Amino acid sequence: MKKALFLLTLFFTAHMMPAMAQDVILTPTSSGNIGNDGSPHRTPITIPEAYIDGYTLTFDESCIGCTVTLFDGNGEIVYIDVVDENGVVEIPNTFVGTFELQLVRNGITFVGEIEL
Repeated sequence: MKKALFLLTLFFTAHMMPAMAQDVILTPTSSGNIGNDGSPHRTPITIPEAYIDGYTLTFDESCIGCTVTLFDGNGEIVYIDVVDENGVVEIPNTFVGTFELQLVRNGITFVGEIEL
């Protein structure tokens, strides 16, 4: 039963992802896993799913309302937006090149690289 449920979930997830989308590999860079008393939380960090298709970034539902920032090769901020209720950020098509993407979710910053 668990295997069937897993396969069904995998099937629907794959079909919800944009057709030509590429994975954006995100890695945590800061540990927002610190409690008010200064001790670390024991919950592991879950890495959000992210995909890019052209100039459209798509994130899993845990990222809705999160801030997305793009940095150019010099570390300058070139674009900031918030993940909408559909899990999407539309980047203006005037950007060309390689950019660092930062996503902040629950106090944890995740970074990845995208090519536009």
